[in-house]
Amino acid sequence: MPQDRETGPVLLALAGGRVVLGAAVSRSGDRWAVVTESGSRETWTDARVVHVSGHRVPPGDSRAVQAALGEFRRRVEARLPEVDLQVLWELCRDEGDVAVEDLAGLAFPEGRPEDRAALAWALALDDIHFRATVPGRVRPLSAVAVQEARVRRFRQTQDQQRLEEARRAVQAALDGGEDQGAALRQGIEWLKALAVFGEEGKEGQRGVSLLAALTGGASGDAPRRAFDLLVCLGVFHEDEVLGLHRQRIRAAFPEEVLEEARHLVERGLPGVEQRPPAVPDGVPVLAIDDPWTTDVDDALAVEDLGGDRLRVHVLIADPTSFLPLDGVVAREAALRAGSLYLPTGKIPMLPEVLSEGLLSLDGGPDRPALDFQVDISQDGAADRFEVRSVRVPRTERWTYEEGNRVIEDPATSPGHPLRVLSRLADAMRRRRLEAGAMPLDRDDVTVRVLEGRIVLKRQSSASASRRLVQEFMVLACTLAGRLARDEGIPVVYRRQEAPEERANRDEEAPPGTRAWFWQRLRTLRRAEWTSRPEFHYGLGVVGYAQVTSPLRRFQDFLTHRQLRGWLLEGKAPLTTEDLLRRFGDLEGQGDALTQVEREGRRYWLLRYLEAFAGQMVEAEVVGRQGSRALVELVETMLVAPVPGLGHLPLGSPVQVRVREVDPRGDRLVLAPA
Repeated sequence: MPQDRETGPVLLALAGGRVVLGAAVSRSGDRWAVVTESGSRETWTDARVVHVSGHRVPPGDSRAVQAALGEFRRRVEARLPEVDLQVLWELCRDEGDVAVEDLAGLAFPEGRPEDRAALAWALALDDIHFRATVPGRVRPLSAVAVQEARVRRFRQTQDQQRLEEARRAVQAALDGGEDQGAALRQGIEWLKALAVFGEEGKEGQRGVSLLAALTGGASGDAPRRAFDLLVCLGVFHEDEVLGLHRQRIRAAFPEEVLEEARHLVERGLPGVEQRPPAVPDGVPVLAIDDPWTTDVDDALAVEDLGGDRLRVHVLIADPTSFLPLDGVVAREAALRAGSLYLPTGKIPMLPEVLSEGLLSLDGGPDRPALDFQVDISQDGAADRFEVRSVRVPRTERWTYEEGNRVIEDPATSPGHPLRVLSRLADAMRRRRLEAGAMPLDRDDVTVRVLEGRIVLKRQSSASASRRLVQEFMVLACTLAGRLARDEGIPVVYRRQEAPEERANRDEEAPPGTRAWFWQRLRTLRRAEWTSRPEFHYGLGVVGYAQVTSPLRRFQDFLTHRQLRGWLLEGKAPLTTEDLLRRFGDLEGQGDALTQVEREGRRYWLLRYLEAFAGQMVEAEVVGRQGSRALVELVETMLVAPVPGLGHLPLGSPVQVRVREVDPRGDRLVLAPA
């Protein structure tokens, strides 16, 4: 093509996946100055131009050029239906490169400009039959490539149809119309994928496309907008915990699990009445827990043996006697790995008729239990240890607050079981500290949603009743691990390596401050599972085997089953290899539960803080990020950065202003007072 100045020819170019027309005004190098169909002046490169027509538009004003281009477009579009690329491909499929002029001659022997332009137009948009090689030439694709392209085009068409059907169905539902069945369900699944997992993945991208079709292509936070739509549709609650969907945790039990649980309840507890009672008559059995706890799996009792010796019974609910490992209920419990506790309620590992009824040490008569019985001296030294299969005739329910009042009341008799257990717990704790235990005793905050009201409650690390329960649970797990080691019972132990040394720490926080605890938290190593009894630095014990929560953790259920098998049958049912394989699966699901619990707790703490927007709250400096201070809020224990306070010493009490709280976006913005 000549490189000098030209005027008049009509050019066809690609723009945004469609063909546009322009009248050339001039040419310089590989650039064309054109007047477009809209009357604007643009510069097109040869790379954009797909065809230089033999039709010329006489020079004139922009309106005349627009009219001429519009007329030529109508003539070309009229010829487009006569372009059959399938026939042309079949005629030259076995040849190499083909000149576009030759194809034009086959399609339109008359050779009019609009005919040539129509063929160029069709080839420019074709992604099935031909591929451009050099200017003016195309190559027929192979039969395999053509078939694959046809399938791809068919699927794209189907996808577009499904998208449009879903758009109509979702819009109708938003407008209060009737449920349009499969199309609505499909649209909801795409929106859920976008809201839960984000824009990554095929389903999330379909959610983005559906959202754009519903909102006219509105920009912004697509996952958040998808969530809002699902709330409008009644699919999600405005306080939905998305982690449940992200981790694919199901709240409801399958019907077959509920059916087996009902059958177990109807059958009762065969043989439990033949077990010996856990304690002699007159010895109270105390179940100490939070007031809202309904699945009670541990209780305590203490006998005075005379002299310096006491016998403590750590009684653990015994579900493994009645739930076979290969049963439907146990298999479902293994999938769940544990009970999930959220501020709005719990999702139990076992059906409630079992975990809160038949198998719970909740005060009902003759409940099955394993008795981790240990003789202890007043200085906390454990002497004789035994595990027994027993029945618990009755338990007395105590809350931690009730227990604290009894223990701390000077008028309480020194012989009261709670006072006795508390003294023993203190002695055992001292022994653990001497053995190298590194406990992190700090207050905590629980958040619960009761009848729509968010309630925060501080749990004191100095709570005597909580501490005594913790000590005896650690003792039971340690002695269970020692028994397993001595008798060769395969179990899985918990170990923890020494905390990380942080030699580059700029400043040591004052002991006892929030900053001091926060620094220590950052040094702790993750506890790990092992098939050998090893040291647990946080607890200061060797061979810690979790066994005290078989109604709430399936790992404890398995260890419980191993000990019970050895106790009653002389052999544990699972090998070490079986246990490690099962524990590996459980650990991943357990991590998922922990992540969801943290997400739910943080969300509701932020919801609580919404009422404090614009107000001052108490905090303490616990760390630094350059010129910003990391502060921990006193009431909620949430940690967030505050600009301009990086100069303050760690442990400094400060007041900060709550500038912005967005629970759904997990956003907390604080400002200096």
